[in-house]
Amino acid sequence: MKSIHASSLLLALLLASPLTGSARAQDTDDSAPFASNRTSPAPFAVAPASGFGAIGQWVLTMRTTADGGFFYLHKGGDSWELNLHPAIDYFINGRFSVGGTVGIAYSNAGAGSTRLDIGARAGFNLNINDHIGWWPALGVSAHHENIEHNSSTSTAMNMFAPFLYHLVPHLFVGAGPSLTFLLSGGDGTSYGLDFVIGGWL
Repeated sequence: MKSIHASSLLLALLLASPLTGSARAQDTDDSAPFASNRTSPAPFAVAPASGFGAIGQWVLTMRTTADGGFFYLHKGGDSWELNLHPAIDYFINGRFSVGGTVGIAYSNAGAGSTRLDIGARAGFNLNINDHIGWWPALGVSAHHENIEHNSSTSTAMNMFAPFLYHLVPHLFVGAGPSLTFLLSGGDGTSYGLDFVIGGWL
């Protein structure tokens, strides 16, 4: 009777031992070799906007403007107009960017007209959620315009505050209000809704 009682006690101790528990856990893991408790994200689960605005990042954009809202516009007959406004920006930290803009607008209407722009700007980026951000910028620019052999030069302060939609990582589109205030070469303020498409490296 004592022998049976001792055997039962020994068996109970073996079942409750840490080694047995570890063996059971190992058996469970071996029975489901593809089960995993890893919490690392899938490679394609990164939010499209998450990398935008990183230190040392370059951003290339192309923009339409309120005074020339199309990249290319055919006006009928042989009349056409071309507007190109590329820009490059560099993020000096996780929020602030500095950059430069250039622009050319040409129309063959009448004797033809040409407009050249160059400017500098500073911007601030705010990522609102996984896809949407806000990237306002303020800058100054110089303009030279030649309309039917009459030329003029002006300088202006410019503001553009687009809301960006990041389609995929490194590619976005956006739209927002723009404002141009002439500093020299004339008087007046122009404003409108501008569009932008861009990518970042």
